[in-house]
Amino acid sequence: MSKVYLTQCGNFTACHGHGGTLAEAVHTHRFHYEVTFYGPTNKEGYLLDFRLLADTFQKEINAKLNGCDLGTLLKNPTTEELAVWMYNRLNALLPHLFSVKVGEEPDRWIEYRGEN
Repeated sequence: MSKVYLTQCGNFTACHGHGGTLAEAVHTHRFHYEVTFYGPTNKEGYLLDFRLLADTFQKEINAKLNGCDLGTLLKNPTTEELAVWMYNRLNALLPHLFSVKVGEEPDRWIEYRGEN
């Protein structure tokens, strides 16, 4: 069996604001995310079913976050905290999770790999 990396992407629109040193009023982003899994292929030659991933992302990420004010979900509604929240949510449901990347703009990304 070969070990492979599999990445599934998605996006949602949500708003967040910051206090403290970041000091930004509530504003909206079209967040893009990439979730990567790593592990051995099964006897049929694949790691995870893309349909399962799409369904899980729709239910657990998009339905929860699209149109959301992240300040109602996260104590500190930063993109960093969002990446950690998404990782923890998906890690409880899907095997082989390697990393979650979240971009609030095309040139700004946060990656979390479950490390503390």
